[in-house]
Amino acid sequence: MAHDATKQQLGTTPSSVKEIDNRKGSIAAGLIVRLKSDNTISILSADGNALGISLGRDMSSVGRTAIARKGLAVPVLLTASFTPVIGAQVNISNTTGKAIASGAGATAVNAVYASGVLTGVDEDGVAVADGVALIDMAGGL
Repeated sequence: MAHDATKQQLGTTPSSVKEIDNRKGSIAAGLIVRLKSDNTISILSADGNALGISLGRDMSSVGRTAIARKGLAVPVLLTASFTPVIGAQVNISNTTGKAIASGAGATAVNAVYASGVLTGVDEDGVAVADGVALIDMAGGL
């Protein structure tokens, strides 16, 4: 099968420049991961500070989520009808954990868009509805 530059497999990064961590819990690939005060993970801004972007569940079924804490070309899920601008600051929805336009209900993070909209493929091989973009977060979120 030939490479398709318009598609991105969630949970993988096209760049080897990344710092990966993991935490107990399960958050789908492409969503922001936040650390709650009880040391569990969440996508909600009210629950705590951003750790990074989920690279998805572990393959060993031990109940952990891989998290890209820093990196280049890390895939993030987009909200419906949102088209990012390459080089623009990334904003994350306070409730869905997906990238969104700036404004009410969004929190700016220390990252910029490295791509426009790509077709995302989830961990089960299914195309995601709203698309994906690659982001650069060289210093962490």
